[in-house]
Amino acid sequence: MSGSPNPNAWNNWYHGVGSTHGSWLRGDPRGYRTHHHRFHVEGDYRNPPPPGVYAPIFEYTHSKLRHPPIKLSPRQRHMVCHAMIDRLHEDHVEVVALAIAVNHFHLLARFPLLESIARKRYARSLIRDGRDPAPRHYLGLARKHASHKLRDAKLKPEGPLWGVRPKFDPVRDRPHQLNVAHYIENHVREGAAVFHLRHGFIHA
Repeated sequence: MSGSPNPNAWNNWYHGVGSTHGSWLRGDPRGYRTHHHRFHVEGDYRNPPPPGVYAPIFEYTHSKLRHPPIKLSPRQRHMVCHAMIDRLHEDHVEVVALAIAVNHFHLLARFPLLESIARKRYARSLIRDGRDPAPRHYLGLARKHASHKLRDAKLKPEGPLWGVRPKFDPVRDRPHQLNVAHYIENHVREGAAVFHLRHGFIHA
């Protein structure tokens, strides 16, 4: 028995989005989401909530940070991009595009399904609605590998490198996949370190 793919993901492709530590907090004026949608939050990064509506939550969350928000230097971005791609390929993840920007990343990939024995081992990280937990699992390994690479090169900032709970949006169809790939590749214009299946590694 293996994990079940998300029926809404075309051929099991996902657009993964995550941030560095402290760069997207609860109450963020750009919008945010609570864990397991514990309560509804108006707006998102495309349509932000009214100014100041969640300011008290944001100020409180920011005050609780033990380490400052992480912003990756160009050298750190390049190293993280290479390290994540190396680990994803090692785990047989099909990657079309990855962009590592100053404080967030985007990934377009298809992940192997986790077999039942692995699902039991990683039961804590299973998605509660029954979707396959493979995207979260394999991306977690890749992020950890990148953090270790920075540490070994003495380039890792103090404290955690990554924010918690990256988001995975299922890719609907081939046109959607192409749009996401193009969107991710274009992050090179804002200084991101980018990997694209057709072009390899692209650095600004």
